[in-house]
Amino acid sequence: MLAEALTWLITPAPWAARRLGYLKEAVAITARYRRCRAAWAPHLEQSRNAVLAFSAQQPRRRTLVVLGSGAGLDLPLEALASQWQRILLVDLVHPWAIRWRAVRLPQVSFATWDIAGVAAALLDRCNRLPDPKPDWPLPADTDAVVSLNVMAQLPVVPLAWLAAHGVPDTVCDPWAQQVIAAHWRQMTMLGVATLLITDYAATHHLCPLRATTAADAALPLPPDESTLFGFELPQPPLRQWVWRIAPCGELSPHWERQLRVGVFVP
Repeated sequence: MLAEALTWLITPAPWAARRLGYLKEAVAITARYRRCRAAWAPHLEQSRNAVLAFSAQQPRRRTLVVLGSGAGLDLPLEALASQWQRILLVDLVHPWAIRWRAVRLPQVSFATWDIAGVAAALLDRCNRLPDPKPDWPLPADTDAVVSLNVMAQLPVVPLAWLAAHGVPDTVCDPWAQQVIAAHWRQMTMLGVATLLITDYAATHHLCPLRATTAADAALPLPPDESTLFGFELPQPPLRQWVWRIAPCGELSPHWERQLRVGVFVP
């Protein structure tokens, strides 16, 4: 906890990202990665491979925009830098891990954009549900955009903020679906090559080393759920895999949480 608090203090981030909780979430993701490194490795490798395959298909490689770059755990940044004239990494928080990787890559620059288009409105009226207005000022020479494991995460921090200000789940969940739908819609309207990688469903499974007694086997599992708050993806994934996001012992000694992740071309 002390390390996470120190990271929160020294990580550059705009005031809105600190106030709303985006920086706290970014620090928590990195901490969870350290705990779950082995379980996350196949998902991160699959994500990197999907981005590289998409990059290799592009006939022109001036500027590549990556939405949701985060700490860059799932981003093959060095390989991409050898293929593109410019790479623009977009997020509300750019942790030191990705900043240090970019130091030796002059092709890489950062943009601090609110990908969901709700942060300013939430700060202005903390208990209101703003219309999601994703507005990404892409460079004129953008040839491709990647949405990298961010779409399902877009409502997470805003929902925590709204809950803390007394807005009930019955109102928030349909709004979260609108945030996700707006992201998908915006990706379809960019007029350039697009790739979207996102989780879309969660399942829960008993830990094999724990479910050895009748009592263990009888423990109720959390229900399976859509991680897109019920948003129906308009197309099937081109590829899909399982992300063991919370292996046994992370959330429970009895079960683990897995996400279904897919690759899409909106």
